[in-house]
Amino acid sequence: MRFNKQELLTLASQPAHKYEKEGVLLLREKSDSFFRRSETGRKSTGKRDSFSCVGPSPQALTERWFRLCGNFLFYLRNCDHWSEPLGVIVLENYGVALGTEATSGKVAQHHFCFNIAFHSGGVITLGASTDVERTAWMEALGAASFSAIRARVEVIKAEIQARLSHAYSAETCSRKGSAVSPIKSCGYVADVSESPICEISLSADNLLCDVHGRAPSPKVVVHVRNLNTGSWVKYAVTEIVHRSSNPVFLTTISFRGTDGLTENSEVRFTIQDVRELTTSTVTVVGHLALQLGSLKSIERIRLPISPQTASSHRSSSGSSSSSGTNHHTHPGFLTLLCWNLEREERSSTESTPCRPNPIKYDAHHHNNPRHSHIVLSSSSYSHRRTQSLPPKLGCKLKIPLQNNFGHLFSNPYMATYRFHSGLGGDIFLHEVMAESKLCFSFPQQLLSLWIAEEKELLQEMIGLGELREPWHSRQVQILERHLWLINLYTSARQNLLNHGHHSSGSSDFRQSSAKGDPTHEFVPLNLHLQRIWAQNESLHKSGFHDNLTCGAFTAYAQGYENGGLIKLLQNYKCQGDRSKGGSVGWYSSNKVNMTYDSVQGIKRLRKEIVERMQIIMRLAKERRTTGMHKFVEEIYHRCRLLLSICDQTLIEEAFDFFERQKLSLTPNSCSGYDTLNTETEFDVDSQQEKQGHMVDEGIDTPNSPMRSIVDLFKKRAAENGCKDSEDRTPDSGVGIDEIVKSFLDSPSSNYYRPSEEPEPWDLTQLNIEASVISLNSKVKVLCGQGAEIEHHSLRPSALINRVHSVHGPPGGAPLFRGGEGIQWRKSLREDSSSGNGLKISLPPPAHLNNNNSNTAASTMIYSSSTNTTDWSEELRSSMKKLRLAMDGLLKTSRLAHSIFRLQEDNEKAQLGYIVKYRRDVCFSHALTCLVTGLMGRLWCRKTDPSFLYILTRLGPLVSFHSFLTCFSNEAEMLNDMVVAIEDLKTVEFVLVLSAGREDGQHPTPKVHGSRNGLKVLLPVQEAVFSMLPVDSSRSTSFLVTPVLFNIGINEQATVAERLANMEPQEKGNLDNFARLNEYYRRFKKLTLPVKFTSKRNQVAEPNVDILLDKMHSELLSKKKKNVDVIHFSAQICRALMGLRFTNCKSGKDRTSMSVTLEQAQILSHEYDLAEHEFQLALDAMRSEGCRRENTLKNIGQRKYAFNSLQAFALPKAYRPPPGTFGNVQT
Repeated sequence: MRFNKQELLTLASQPAHKYEKEGVLLLREKSDSFFRRSETGRKSTGKRDSFSCVGPSPQALTERWFRLCGNFLFYLRNCDHWSEPLGVIVLENYGVALGTEATSGKVAQHHFCFNIAFHSGGVITLGASTDVERTAWMEALGAASFSAIRARVEVIKAEIQARLSHAYSAETCSRKGSAVSPIKSCGYVADVSESPICEISLSADNLLCDVHGRAPSPKVVVHVRNLNTGSWVKYAVTEIVHRSSNPVFLTTISFRGTDGLTENSEVRFTIQDVRELTTSTVTVVGHLALQLGSLKSIERIRLPISPQTASSHRSSSGSSSSSGTNHHTHPGFLTLLCWNLEREERSSTESTPCRPNPIKYDAHHHNNPRHSHIVLSSSSYSHRRTQSLPPKLGCKLKIPLQNNFGHLFSNPYMATYRFHSGLGGDIFLHEVMAESKLCFSFPQQLLSLWIAEEKELLQEMIGLGELREPWHSRQVQILERHLWLINLYTSARQNLLNHGHHSSGSSDFRQSSAKGDPTHEFVPLNLHLQRIWAQNESLHKSGFHDNLTCGAFTAYAQGYENGGLIKLLQNYKCQGDRSKGGSVGWYSSNKVNMTYDSVQGIKRLRKEIVERMQIIMRLAKERRTTGMHKFVEEIYHRCRLLLSICDQTLIEEAFDFFERQKLSLTPNSCSGYDTLNTETEFDVDSQQEKQGHMVDEGIDTPNSPMRSIVDLFKKRAAENGCKDSEDRTPDSGVGIDEIVKSFLDSPSSNYYRPSEEPEPWDLTQLNIEASVISLNSKVKVLCGQGAEIEHHSLRPSALINRVHSVHGPPGGAPLFRGGEGIQWRKSLREDSSSGNGLKISLPPPAHLNNNNSNTAASTMIYSSSTNTTDWSEELRSSMKKLRLAMDGLLKTSRLAHSIFRLQEDNEKAQLGYIVKYRRDVCFSHALTCLVTGLMGRLWCRKTDPSFLYILTRLGPLVSFHSFLTCFSNEAEMLNDMVVAIEDLKTVEFVLVLSAGREDGQHPTPKVHGSRNGLKVLLPVQEAVFSMLPVDSSRSTSFLVTPVLFNIGINEQATVAERLANMEPQEKGNLDNFARLNEYYRRFKKLTLPVKFTSKRNQVAEPNVDILLDKMHSELLSKKKKNVDVIHFSAQICRALMGLRFTNCKSGKDRTSMSVTLEQAQILSHEYDLAEHEFQLALDAMRSEGCRRENTLKNIGQRKYAFNSLQAFALPKAYRPPPGTFGNVQT
């Protein structure tokens, strides 16, 4: 209170009508003053008085002039209302009661006294001259507390709402059958390319100052209504211009037909003076109203503001003062600049707007006498605010075309501005914030892919059958972990699916206030597209600039007790070393990774081989031989990779372990195994129709064992209760024999069954070799030429003869399988141990063409091919055998992988599942944001040949800017983000032609592959796809180059800098700068398409080399909160046509400060924003732009979550304007 002494003095010196009640009262005084302490020398009692004033005697009653303003009771030096204020009583936590002799002393007998008793114990005695006056003062003081005022406000709000509802109901009944739609506030738009009825810019002049001569802080509130009926609806509001009698508002107002407005709608402009920013205390200066249709026919008009009339002035006893306001004097003038915008045509370009000849309108006069002061300016088509340039520089404004925006984004919120440029023209800015429709749908695909992968690993482990102890218990533990992860991911996927089904019309983003809720933990936090479209009419330049904003890529719901991903990965790496010691533990863990990579590589190669076999089958059905031998040659080369992708030493080691630890099954359990048909017919056409060119993995079939396994676990848990050991979960009571039995119902042929004997590794390789040779020989007979297969024999001649004897005639079935292959494998093992290196390679087809059996087969095929009409029947048997051989290879690799997983350290395996879960959550956030940015660039903007060229030649640069702090939990969030962004480097993106959208479905990216080999198919329009390269040396697939630069800017960053805990941030920034520099080195080698622009439209491109040097210097300088690193990185990313992403912990407060600053810098660097208007434009976007709406959507308040100390700790350029922040939920 003493700090705000001057403000209190001002509040106590207002005109009489500003107070609820004022007059003379008697006050029982004490010895202290609120504004000045008494210097009587009296010793302090250690207890503060509940009020303060100066008086001669503590028992005397002195006459004072009192003024009640809200919950402040001011009293002046004497009974004259012109005297100076002396003290104030804050009316909170108190009660008002009549004075008694016990409380007021003997003075209560002579005066009409009453007491203000505070809950803390203090009592203030006041007296009135009459009983009526005492009653009036007691009623006024009793209702003066903040809680009482708030209760009255709520009652008034309820009454207003009831009246509005009644008026709306009456208006709806009167308009039944009318086409007039209800009015809604501006901001949210149905179509970002909609042409509004008109757009206006506002300015005022000659606004009156207050009694102290201080200029007002005005803002304009716009209300609208239809057809002179119904209530006024608050439509829009401008920013606040501080201390100006001649304000120019940078925020413009767009009146849209989709908001329920017509040309007959009425518009009322209310000019308010903002007295206090924190509580938004305002006084009305004046208003004016006119018809919306009249605005369309004028360009510039200056109208007088009608003063706000006071219905009554409050008067108090003894008060004779009044405000001498002259109601015939206007408090100022309001100027409106109006213009019409047209939808951009497809033939127009962003860089060269259409420029028709200027059109001059006739002056339009209204019959309404309120418009008698209309002043029309000289007509100019561009409506420049300053009117300093000749009319010939005007250009017609065009709304940019964004036809596909609604297919990918929802709930767009738009704000419009008009700024001054350095040349005296204007810059028009459209700011759009929208939610991504992929936010909840895309993570569902990732979860489905991870569930399928966990099912594969589960089936691998089931395929081992019964093992000896302790491996049986270890096997059950692994199965339980897989089931836990599958159930967890299935529940998360169902939650996302339920959100899509039951939230039609709701938001498509995850609120920052719910970041701790695990229901939607795979959804990125507060993901929004922040887009601006700017046009400088003087430079004839316009363009889009996008920035994706979101929260940190971190697992909020999992907590940070164990650290972030970097710390967890380090612990995981060291876990095996500590348990098994040194290189032994590392090698054991590395075997799991090696066999897993082999499985994924075999699956990928097998899919590519099957795709080429499908093409060969189609060509054979059509009896077309052109190019068939080329596909056979591609199959041959991929089969060579299949044979070399696995380490034979690891396979032999796994087989040895499996033979020692596997329990033999009883004859009864084996009796049903032989009846199962594990060999599925290979039908290329049916596979193509049902799977869409995908290989059947047998993991999502209706007969999958997963459903029965989960049911068995639940059933046994219900029967046994919790009698299991403490080391097992309640679901761990299922025996392995029951799991194996449920697995036998699966038709999958990609896993070994417990009854099957693993096929020898060498025999598997030979089967693949023979199948390829057979296929090549048949294609050679049909086409007249075969694949050019070079021979690189690495086998001894004796071994080659043995191989031929095993296989028999080419194309025939293997001579033995199963148990008979054990002796063959042992004999080969003896040969390899004798010193002869064993490596299987494919021989050339000519090597076997000399064989009599091969010649006979060729003669038979040739003679039959002239009689048959379907060549595909001749090739089907060889392709079927090749498919079965590849299945055997995959089975063997999966068996080895499951065995090495079984041997892995138990604690390390448990930690591996924790890391996998957390990593999947963070990666889902990062990939969803990246796919949203790519789709928005490809679908919602005009096709840019340069960007497509970079996309296919080099891959785009993806720049992430983060404002996390290397302190407390935010340091662990940064660790999660680093790993998630690094994982994006391994994702392959492929551009595919989009199928026709039916039933309003939006284009949806598709995800394929596995965790370590993910492929995302991005659908594009035909216009975009036609611009992609068609030659064989270039592909439509690409990888991204992600970089992350982090600078902490809040108060915790100050603590981290003082604790010298900035090494992770500095090292990470330098590493990412090296990656950025390397990307630019490759970028310079590209030959980008030439942009055909006029000399007038050419703008000097930033010198990236200079920017990189400056950025490197800033990184080495080690400045505190060095945000220049972020600024240089953003300029470099825009120069290299990259994608921009900005995030902080919640993607709301620090992110908003960053994106608004970047938008202002774009206007300054590229659109010549006037230097003196930079800070004004920045404050306008932060106060009335899209980011304030973002805070409302997340926490329900239009305030940034900074208190005064936190705002002061931010760098100066990142501080929010006064009145836009408060201590609210983050």
